Amino acid sequence: MSTIDLGDVRRPLPSQTFADVATLVSTARAQHRNVLSEPEAKAFLQAHGIPVPPGRVVGAADEAPAAVEAIGPPVVVKAVAHQLTHKTEAGAVIFPVDSPAGAQAACRTIAARVAAYRQNIVLEGFLVEAYRPAQPEWIAALRNDPHFGPVVIFGLGGIYVETLRQVSFRLAPLRGEDIEALLTERPATRLLSGARGAAPRDRRAVVDVLRALSDLSQQPVVAREISEIEINPLAVTESGALALDALIVLRS
Repeated sequence: MSTIDLGDVRRPLPSQTFADVATLVSTARAQHRNVLSEPEAKAFLQAHGIPVPPGRVVGAADEAPAAVEAIGPPVVVKAVAHQLTHKTEAGAVIFPVDSPAGAQAACRTIAARVAAYRQNIVLEGFLVEAYRPAQPEWIAALRNDPHFGPVVIFGLGGIYVETLRQVSFRLAPLRGEDIEALLTERPATRLLSGARGAAPRDRRAVVDVLRALSDLSQQPVVAREISEIEINPLAVTESGALALDALIVLRS
């Protein structure tokens, strides 16, 4: 597998392959899968204005050190496998990794863990990505509901989505008041304003992510072909937002 450069978060992805959702969908369907890989999903999001951490996909463990040297430590190393949508359950995510040699070792560890987790999973490579920790973690998503149509979701993410249920929903396309409701409706969203002396988070960056998801909901091919676009976690800092993980699921 050749190295795929996801680019720097500050500039748009030049390739039209990832920007064209129709190409992504047709490729996935030709390979009999209904989930885009994390690198595919992130490159698509970046092309549509949603920032992602700098990262590279490598096909083998011995290619990882060069990726770390290009990105700069610390990094996170993840498995790339279409059949593995919940990588943490398989131990297929390792962070923080502080050196090129550590990244090579992390790839080998992940390969062994994935094989032990489920032998029929085809490991397609590894995503080596700049490590950007997020506290708290947020979720931003677009779901094409079969009854209500496109719905944008925002709230507390990570492992707390199902347990704490601090998320809000609004039908797309979003109006200004819809975005304001998403950012204020749940108690957890007060954390965006800062808590216990923490600096306020970049609300404008969150607004941009929500607007981008709303805009995507109005693309005919997205409405027709995609069931869900989920960013979880979304990191929100004082100066921006980053999609740390991304999942795009196709309609059956």
